[in-house]
Amino acid sequence: MAFNQTREILDHARDFHRRLSRFYTELQDLTQDSETRNLLNTLIAHENVLEGRLKEYEDGVSSNILDTFFKYMVDGTDSYFSAYEVPDQVDSKYVIEAARYFDDCLSGYYREMARKALSEKVREILFNLMNLEMREQMSLSKRVLELNSSYYAHG
Repeated sequence: MAFNQTREILDHARDFHRRLSRFYTELQDLTQDSETRNLLNTLIAHENVLEGRLKEYEDGVSSNILDTFFKYMVDGTDSYFSAYEVPDQVDSKYVIEAARYFDDCLSGYYREMARKALSEKVREILFNLMNLEMREQMSLSKRVLELNSSYYAHG
């Protein structure tokens, strides 16, 4: 799917978080490990929060900016999911690698959209979202470390 308006790009990014939450939910059926289940629950909650924050962010942006067109059609992120292989059994290592992969994909998507934006204001919004995504990645990394530490302290 391709887009050419800022509003469509932001809506697609929200859909990305929603789809990633569903992906993590589906992974829960592929593990028996409580550590991995806790990690997946954390990731699902994390994606739901990001989807909500993105909606709040979009609500705070003017209609003029949201209605800004890109000179070229912009591809979505569907290929990121279709190209990602899921094994029959998942463990926390796989889940962490998947989370990093998809976070990197979304950051790269924002970076690419910012590069293609003709409007300086749209470029600024996309760079802000890319920076928000990177901060969220760091926050998530800390939570994963805490989960692992707690699991091994009690396990």
